[in-house]
Amino acid sequence: MAHYSKVATATKQNEHYQPYIISVFKGKELEKLGVSNLREALALVPGVDMATDNFNNQTPVFRGSNPLAYGQSKLFIDDVLVNSVFFDAYFEYLSFPIEMIKRIEVTRGPGSKTDGVNAYAGSIHVVTYAEDFKDFENNDKLVFKYGSYDYMMGGFVKNFKSEDLKVFTDFYYQQDDKKLYAGPDGLSQGALGAVNIPRSQTGDAPVWLKEYSLGLNIQYKDFSIKARLHEHTQGSAYGVNLSLPQHDDRVKLPNYYLELGYNKEIKDYAVDIKAGIKYNAFDSKAKLAPDNTILSGPTLFSQGVYSEHFAGQRELYQSSYLKYKGLSKHLISAGYRFTNDETIDMSSKLSNRTTGDPALFDYTDTLPFFDKNAKRNTIIVSLQDEFQYSNSLSFIYGFNYEENTYKTAGLEPRVSMVYQHNSNNIFKAIYSRSHRDASWQEMYTMNNLARVGNKNLDPEKVDAFELAYIKKLSTDSYLQSNAFYLINKDQIYNTASDPTYRNVVDTDIYGFELEYKGNLSSSDQVYINYSYVSGTSYIKDEDKSSSLPNVANHLAKGYYIYNFTSSLSLSGIAKYVGAKERVDGDTRDKVEAYSTLDSALSYRNKKYDYTLALSLKNIFDATVKFPSPPKTYSEDYEQEGRNFLIALTKKF
Repeated sequence: MAHYSKVATATKQNEHYQPYIISVFKGKELEKLGVSNLREALALVPGVDMATDNFNNQTPVFRGSNPLAYGQSKLFIDDVLVNSVFFDAYFEYLSFPIEMIKRIEVTRGPGSKTDGVNAYAGSIHVVTYAEDFKDFENNDKLVFKYGSYDYMMGGFVKNFKSEDLKVFTDFYYQQDDKKLYAGPDGLSQGALGAVNIPRSQTGDAPVWLKEYSLGLNIQYKDFSIKARLHEHTQGSAYGVNLSLPQHDDRVKLPNYYLELGYNKEIKDYAVDIKAGIKYNAFDSKAKLAPDNTILSGPTLFSQGVYSEHFAGQRELYQSSYLKYKGLSKHLISAGYRFTNDETIDMSSKLSNRTTGDPALFDYTDTLPFFDKNAKRNTIIVSLQDEFQYSNSLSFIYGFNYEENTYKTAGLEPRVSMVYQHNSNNIFKAIYSRSHRDASWQEMYTMNNLARVGNKNLDPEKVDAFELAYIKKLSTDSYLQSNAFYLINKDQIYNTASDPTYRNVVDTDIYGFELEYKGNLSSSDQVYINYSYVSGTSYIKDEDKSSSLPNVANHLAKGYYIYNFTSSLSLSGIAKYVGAKERVDGDTRDKVEAYSTLDSALSYRNKKYDYTLALSLKNIFDATVKFPSPPKTYSEDYEQEGRNFLIALTKKF
């Protein structure tokens, strides 16, 4: 099993031989299924569930790992890490249209470390059509979509190529007017004190979307430029302070990056140098509390409480990695990644807390919602060796060492083995240690009733043990099974009754995942997976233990595509998410299990090179709810019911 060639690695035809637990989804196949965006695609991944919060900041939950945290996984777009500094999350990219995506590679577990980046529970690599090779088909196209909630989208993908220069660009704009029934809101549970319980509301939560994104990738010989301007605005959902907001209340989450790269091979050496700048922000404008709210001493706000909160973050980073293959059977990699994160602007405006006047008063200096002096430097040093012991047996071993302005994560080893018994039977064993640094909203949030930052937070830590077996049934079909055991320490946690973030939860998680992809006939495609996860959660400062809260023990997902002809197909997606236990002390019933069924019809006109797809989602209008924390929204966060989507794609 020789080292992978460049083209094989780039096209990911060898994912079964990689030293990770990995699933790969192709964009064109997802389009056939009627999948609309990245979030819907991730819902198909084994062991991955979704969670949300009062901002409706949805996040994938890998293998039940801390559903209340954001930075459990990392998202890369064309190899650029796009997690924001503020939340250490990427929900602003979950609405990324599937038509802009060529391939999604999802690695489960901390074994998914990328050079200089620690992935705690998993990593997601989105590959756009910027990946283009000679003799590959042209993917230039226009896209238009329309769907439920007045959803509209338009965009394009375009590649320009010459012998030494490649330029890729994509652009899209999308919006909807989605509202979801919600309530009673958090005021009913005393979120703003007992005196305001009568002012609790039930109604439509504004979860609408307005978003545009412009990407640019330039490759000239050994030099590259990668850039994206991503503007995401969404409704304020369930309220900054858990009070149901107005329809026009909004949160803006811009996310921009610019990266310069140099990649060069010189005999037995390969050097990869990158330097970049990222900008992201939290920008909220909302009504925090309803009319006649009583706060601050007490002050009557007869027209309600209004706010504008803004925090902008800038990240500078630079990494250098060197690979050496001159030693027989070894590929040695070494390097570092340095990041400098800093808040560059912050403002905090509220209705006058003394008089109750609804007009905004500037509290940036006297009552800030965020530490305007927040900054953090981080250095990660990595060393790794890929050892090809024989044609059938290979090892990867190495470590990351990280320290930042506040904490030292220390030495984090990783060892993996891949044994190819023959061309159809592959075995893997993996041990890895990783961590998640506290996000800025967990460290620096101030003067907030729902969350209070803590600069003394330690990193969350995990030791992961994984075993996998892959049976290749043919070139396009396989059966993959894997088991895992995760030891999580110092997980970060807060509650409505104690909103300060603290390291108080340890969890032991174990489970297994089964995944099958293949065919029943020459005219169809089948994909099925099942995941089981269980474990124990220990709350250290309360000396309590319980089964994993807010985690579905059973997940089952699959799809089926039947191709009537090379131009016409009918498909279906089925998902089952099991019931979820509540956190200790929450007396509500379990979050109920649910099942959904989607269907899509896709037609391709070869003469004019366009594709028209019609999809109907959640056909039986099942009730889908994501769990809410106790003493917030007592009826949880209900998601969309039956809805439709029409997509037209025209190649040019």
